[in-house]
Amino acid sequence: MSFGNAERILAIRFGLGFILGFLLTPLGVETRMNELRTPAFAGFFITVGLLVPLAGLVSLLLRRPKVAGVLAVTDAAFTFLIAPADQAKFFFTVPPPLAVTAGEFILIFVAIGYMLYGPRVYAESRTRRRMD
Repeated sequence: MSFGNAERILAIRFGLGFILGFLLTPLGVETRMNELRTPAFAGFFITVGLLVPLAGLVSLLLRRPKVAGVLAVTDAAFTFLIAPADQAKFFFTVPPPLAVTAGEFILIFVAIGYMLYGPRVYAESRTRRRMD
């Protein structure tokens, strides 16, 4: 199976997003679970940080680049909101530790890659499909 250049870069971004998302869980550097405002936020973090990047990576591996492109842009939209909302104590009653803050801002750069390569992968798959 061979990926195009944009698909390869998006796959790497999804992998990075999943790894960083995992590191930002209580199994990683997150220490504030007792201060979580509602369990619904835990579901949000699991979805945005772990499930969507994993689903995007799997969709690329299953040769579903259009799905991966949509997931990339969707995940980016939510990821851009996490760091400022966390700094404003929206999710937790206490401010984030330095490691979590750093991870969230690194995730913003991953999300920029999602925004750049998600639409590109989607468009390339449409073009490739028309040529077939």
